[in-house]
Amino acid sequence: MNKNWIKIAVLAIASCLCVKYSDIVFSLIVLLFDTLKPLWFGFAIAYVLDILMKKLERIYFPHRKDAWVGRTRRPVCVFASIFIVLFVAVFLILLVVPALGDSIYVLTKDIPKAFVRFQKWLSALAAQAGFSQIQEFVNSLKIDWNDLYNKLSGILSRGIGSIFTSAFSVANLIASFTITGVVAVIFAIYMLFQKENLKRQIKKAAGVYLPQKWRGVAEEFLHLAHDTFTSFISGQVLEAFILGTLCGVGMFILRLPYALMIGVIVGVSALIPVMGAYIGAILGAFMILTISPLKALVFLVFLVILQQVEGNVIYPRVVGGSIGLPGIWVLAAVTVGGGLMGVPGMLIGVPLSATLYKWIRLDVNKRSREKISRK
Repeated sequence: MNKNWIKIAVLAIASCLCVKYSDIVFSLIVLLFDTLKPLWFGFAIAYVLDILMKKLERIYFPHRKDAWVGRTRRPVCVFASIFIVLFVAVFLILLVVPALGDSIYVLTKDIPKAFVRFQKWLSALAAQAGFSQIQEFVNSLKIDWNDLYNKLSGILSRGIGSIFTSAFSVANLIASFTITGVVAVIFAIYMLFQKENLKRQIKKAAGVYLPQKWRGVAEEFLHLAHDTFTSFISGQVLEAFILGTLCGVGMFILRLPYALMIGVIVGVSALIPVMGAYIGAILGAFMILTISPLKALVFLVFLVILQQVEGNVIYPRVVGGSIGLPGIWVLAAVTVGGGLMGVPGMLIGVPLSATLYKWIRLDVNKRSREKISRK
């Protein structure tokens, strides 16, 4: 009993000190998080690569028992997965960046003409519908493009000037980002090579420091989280690839402009649950709008139909019910995760919320069955 009172007193004193010196505590937590940032990134990289690596290991001479196959299976599959990811990333960059540069040039050059075409088209549409007040309002819209460009040029020049004045901090940021990336990749490769040993060491440490009850709860939660995250990542990537391909092919058939680039944008934005569809639609429609308002409208109708097919046919078959999270909680997870951590928070929020939702549901069902059995 005395030992328990001592533990409670120590815990109470520590809590009071943490509250009193909360600024120092939070500063130490932030410093610790920044220091461990390469390890967090490395763990995330290793976790994603491990999904691809396990698929490659099942392909790499699966029925051969030779010693050289066993020695080379892990290195070949690790570096093959890294190469595949880098190849896809470079391919997307080389595909999007030149087209994006051309589209920016078209936007800056043809925005006034596009606005006039859109204004005439909207005015004619209002006249045909008999809305004379709307027609007069549309015709009265005037924009001083020279003044707008001068303001934008001033903002950009001030921004570029501030960048040049802080060139040292920018160089320091680039160097820090490069070092963090290199350390993260090396740490990820080490984890992939030694994942069985790390798993065994963690289990051994948990067996020593955690009580049996808490160890079982932790193992159950981590197993559930692993299944949910793996299903979400693999399913979301495949679903985004299918959606981007269908979007690009459909735009080619409908003879819509920027089909290849918008297909890539829609596919990449589809990695973000819920919000990704709207991001791809807004960017694509804005780019097509500079060429033809009617084609932009056709694109939006086509994308809405494609989203319905994706949501009702493709997504349930590719991702299925593996996430098991109702739509309202998906939206809440995306909103909260995006507010806390931006785009990474949107990606992590859904599988994390799905894990908590499944875990709580299993616990509630278990407790309900125990209550029924007691009666």
